Amino acid sequence: MDIRLLRENRRHGTPRFPMSLYIQERKALDTILDNHWHDEAEFLWVISGQAVFQVGLTTYEIQAGQGVFVPSGEVHGGYSLQDSPCTYVAAVFHMDWFTESKDETATRYLQPLQREEAMLPSIYDETTEWGQAVIGHLTKVQRLFDSNDPAREMRIKAELYLIFADLITYEQWKRKDQAKAVDNDTIDRLKSVVAYVEDHCGQPITVSLLASHAGMSSGHFSRVFKTFMRKTPMEYVNQYRIQRAANLLQSSSITVAEAALEVGIDNFSYFSKRFKESYACTPMQFRKKFRSL
Repeated sequence: MDIRLLRENRRHGTPRFPMSLYIQERKALDTILDNHWHDEAEFLWVISGQAVFQVGLTTYEIQAGQGVFVPSGEVHGGYSLQDSPCTYVAAVFHMDWFTESKDETATRYLQPLQREEAMLPSIYDETTEWGQAVIGHLTKVQRLFDSNDPAREMRIKAELYLIFADLITYEQWKRKDQAKAVDNDTIDRLKSVVAYVEDHCGQPITVSLLASHAGMSSGHFSRVFKTFMRKTPMEYVNQYRIQRAANLLQSSSITVAEAALEVGIDNFSYFSKRFKESYACTPMQFRKKFRSL
């Protein structure tokens, strides 16, 4: 995953097969998954170890054999549970793949899900029949993804369709209540703030400025932001600046001092200190490392 931006810009799959699958292995104390969002929906399931996954405002402790569903556009991330290692699988797919047909199934069930007017359960395990069914289909998707079956893409789409069908059969597809609209509005405001940080990181940024952009008081904004991001607003801004600077040092001929100024940090000592905390080396060492590759 590209952790430099909260909104993930990478394309998952291809226009003809808008789905991809990733197996992620994380050692103890490693970052599991930085908070981000994308237009695609996603199933995440743990195959060994354990982790905490956050979807919107809610966190879930996930053990091996359990999974979570992330709706399109939902902010999500993950972190270590009790400093344990974790291996998980992410199946990311665009809902357009299932809604373009405009048939009864798409218009009645899948389009409302895509528009966030309907919801599916967030967590899946073997304690329920429908949970067992979902985990079973996801396991087949994982096995099929790297297979040589000429009908691989058709079978993967069929397994995902069967997940939706099983959840509908077991009455787990539900219309959202009005209270959810409040959460969605909050998420949209935070997305707008993150986009602002990305576009203006080289300029002075304060908590009050970001709060005003979100249409919230500074205190309320700070609390909501930390709930979602697990960082204070300025911790996020500074982390983003360092990550952007690292990308500049890796991909351009810009000097270290120019990179610091480009991302809005004019204190070179502070920049070097924060950079070393993030990358375990100085900015100059980081540059030399990538130039030698």
